[in-house]
Amino acid sequence: MLSKAALDFLLRLTDWFHGHWEDPEWGKRPTTQILIALALRDLATGLHDAESRGQIQAAADKVIAKHGQAMSRA
Repeated sequence: MLSKAALDFLLRLTDWFHGHWEDPEWGKRPTTQILIALALRDLATGLHDAESRGQIQAAADKVIAKHGQAMSRA
């Protein structure tokens, strides 16, 4: 059984991804790429292995920065 915090997180994650099955382009746009990276970054905080956590968060930060710049140019 999941804890209350885990269930709350799953509900937040579901809200972030709401509608992805209705839109074939979902996940390909800069805004949704940022949402995916934010979710991965948040999930990585639960990893006990600091090295893996850091690598995932660094990759997510790179995606957020890249797509954030693309959005600011548009």
